[in-house]
Amino acid sequence: MMELRRHIEILLLSNDCVIVPHLGGFMAHHIEARYDSTDGMLIPPLRTLGFNPQLSMSDSLLAQSYMDAYDISFPEAVKRIESEVHLLKQRLETEGSIELPDLGTLRVTPEGHYAFDPCSSGILTPSLYGFGAVEMPHLSNLKRQASAPLRTIELPTQPFGIIEPASARRTSKLATIMSHIDQRETPEEEKTISIKVSLLRNLAVTAVAAVALLLFARPVPQGESDVETTAQEASVMAVPEVSETEAPQLESILSSLESVSQKIQISNEEGVVPEAGSYTIVLAYSLPLENAKQFLADIKAKGARKAVLMTYKSENVIVYGSYATNSEAYSHLQELQANGSVSSGWIMQMN
Repeated sequence: MMELRRHIEILLLSNDCVIVPHLGGFMAHHIEARYDSTDGMLIPPLRTLGFNPQLSMSDSLLAQSYMDAYDISFPEAVKRIESEVHLLKQRLETEGSIELPDLGTLRVTPEGHYAFDPCSSGILTPSLYGFGAVEMPHLSNLKRQASAPLRTIELPTQPFGIIEPASARRTSKLATIMSHIDQRETPEEEKTISIKVSLLRNLAVTAVAAVALLLFARPVPQGESDVETTAQEASVMAVPEVSETEAPQLESILSSLESVSQKIQISNEEGVVPEAGSYTIVLAYSLPLENAKQFLADIKAKGARKAVLMTYKSENVIVYGSYATNSEAYSHLQELQANGSVSSGWIMQMN
């Protein structure tokens, strides 16, 4: 059981969700920095842990950790996890609760459900290591302290005979002024311009459509002089009349444009690979390549068209969408589960 706890703690260093088969899922939540007005302390950000007993379907993440740690096969890792989960459930039935060091306490409610009380100090997070609380009294408290009577402080007197020369005082003042000037003169921050890939794609499609119109445009009648043709090109272009012989040609152009618009619509329905710092929905993690492709085809057939197979930290991962916030990604996950496209998933922030 302690081995299971250590694997969960290590996996939570780089993942926001670890599912224990036939038990539940441990999910990490980010808590922003906050101010405690009662104690006058600024509390740093931390990651706390939650538990969802409904996430009991294996995603192979925990089994992969056992395979790497003990150099065993996948079936052996699954059997080992099932054995430890069985022992943990037996202890919960007899003792009522089990403390998982550095994670929290897992207990059984009077109704027979599993509940979890996370560790108050949060779980270990390398990016938040070294952050501590900062004492920051409220402004009203500082005003009350300023209005209090001043205390008399005896300052040590400078012995006679040690007088700073005037030239040294001028030099020190000049150095102080130059230091203030250096602090004010900060270089202007570099500005970067980012262009979305979808915008470039739409511009390319527009350019292809324009070239197609130029290639299939009505030819200029022969017999006109070059001077007249040049004058007509410099002026406003006249729209030619469509004859019966030109109708099939225009229909082919319209069908080509319609196919291009359909391709644009299909490409908009396809998924994108999430960028670093964004949030995404993880539908499967650490699967063999052939199994991952089959799983991707199944969920796309059920309606999850934006699902993408990618390689993340040398593992095959199936993700869905790229979102700016955790709450936005969670709402889309609920929509997928409500539509029946997927059965489970979790939120992960890309590193």
